Amino acid sequence: MRSMTGFGAGTSGSDRLSVTIEMRAVNQRFLELNIRMPHAYLILEEKLRSKIKQTLCRGKVDVFVTVHELVPQAPQIYVDYAALAACKKALDAINEKMFSQDRTTLPMIMELTKDWFVQESPAINLDTSWPIFSEALDDALRGITAMREAEGANIQHDLLLRTGNMETAIDAIAARKQEILIRYEAKLEKKILALCAKAQKIPDEDRFLQEVSMYADKVDFTEEVVRFQSHVLQLKEIVSKDGDIGRKLDFLIQEMNREINTIGSKANDLDITEYVLQLKNELEKLREQVQNIE
Repeated sequence: MRSMTGFGAGTSGSDRLSVTIEMRAVNQRFLELNIRMPHAYLILEEKLRSKIKQTLCRGKVDVFVTVHELVPQAPQIYVDYAALAACKKALDAINEKMFSQDRTTLPMIMELTKDWFVQESPAINLDTSWPIFSEALDDALRGITAMREAEGANIQHDLLLRTGNMETAIDAIAARKQEILIRYEAKLEKKILALCAKAQKIPDEDRFLQEVSMYADKVDFTEEVVRFQSHVLQLKEIVSKDGDIGRKLDFLIQEMNREINTIGSKANDLDITEYVLQLKNELEKLREQVQNIE
């Protein structure tokens, strides 16, 4: 189990290049990558993104890439002769029409525009640059993964502890279930007989038992208890696994909340209500913890 929060950093380099990559991750339902790196090396962004996705499944991850060129490379400079010719042609036309005695010169063109004078950053050599970036990223991923796993182990311990508490509470509810049903049936029989006596009418015994059984079924929470106990076992199993389990746990906790709410509404018993409140409290703590699980 891993949490979604963590930090990792890595540095790698050669005799001409030094690369440092820092990664910071926080909770996020899906994986969101924000990579900030020098414009000259943006060609490597997709490779970095692909490599990160192989390790991280969820979380908002900010990646900061710092590059130091130990041996700066001279920029590439060339002349756009087509643009230069267009500028000269325009000035020649002006001179011919307005100033026939003047001749178009290079300084005149340079005063007008320098768009024909092109400067580009040196081309990036992928064969030599990518291994440096990749090694720095590997170190950063190892760091952030180690932090996520350490926090995940603490969360796992807490989840298992709370799951044990829920197991105790739901077993206590199950133990009281039969007593509550018997008490409810007796109470219902008493009310029906009182109504029949008031109406001076003797009820049909089969119909009487059928009605009592039907209303007793409406407050019987056996199925909800069984499902909740099953969910507890599933919870323990999932918590013990690795990988992308956060969304599974989130869904399971929603189902457990639904079952315990139904038990609370059906039981109408003070002791059961106390257990239901305990379970709701534990489920809320679980839900908070699960929001940080990858």
